[in-house]
Amino acid sequence: MKEIEYEERLSQLEEQQHLALSRISHEIRNPVTLINSFLQLIETQHPQVRDFDYWADTMDNLEFLKNLLRELSDYNNSKALHKVSVNFYDFMMQLVKSLEPVMEPLHVHINLVKESALPDIDLDTTKFREAILNLIRNSQEAMPDGGEICLKLHCDGAYFYLSIEDTGSGIKDEYMETLFQPFITHKKEGTGLGLAITKNVIDSHGGSIQIMSHENKGTTFLISLPVA
Repeated sequence: MKEIEYEERLSQLEEQQHLALSRISHEIRNPVTLINSFLQLIETQHPQVRDFDYWADTMDNLEFLKNLLRELSDYNNSKALHKVSVNFYDFMMQLVKSLEPVMEPLHVHINLVKESALPDIDLDTTKFREAILNLIRNSQEAMPDGGEICLKLHCDGAYFYLSIEDTGSGIKDEYMETLFQPFITHKKEGTGLGLAITKNVIDSHGGSIQIMSHENKGTTFLISLPVA
């Protein structure tokens, strides 16, 4: 009985946390939207403000704040799924094709490899796509001079496996333990929410994610998802 009561209490606390985050992000988003509109209006009517020493910094910081609020909302809602049945290979192929025009100017080549037969899978396609994009974005940022990202798909009958392998600079050992913790980032422009969102989405699908990385030898993200 105590275990049931504990789980119920934990569920209540999580729900209260989600509601609190939703209210906070909503209340902040409204004035931020207004400030952004006012600044755009000022810039339109007085284009000379672009020459002001701190104007560009002000706009950059406002854009960062907008991104932070968007990612905070994504993080808060990352466990609420709306699944549909999809062909996993077709889903990943469409995602890769959508990225090719973006990656080509960065000299990053993306390759998708199907290593076995793949049955259909139930996914929240919007959230899962964003989760994979977060991982690919991390791989691309680890290869500022270009490189290769290889996505491999495999199914053993019980689990789907998706590995994302890059030829980038790798992840420092001291960063590994906190990699998926929210609001912890080692990037200059990072919010610390991208990988936390990814893990929440994968966990909510009943899956798991592992990382293998060595400095200057690339990184591999391995995702496993149950077939049933």
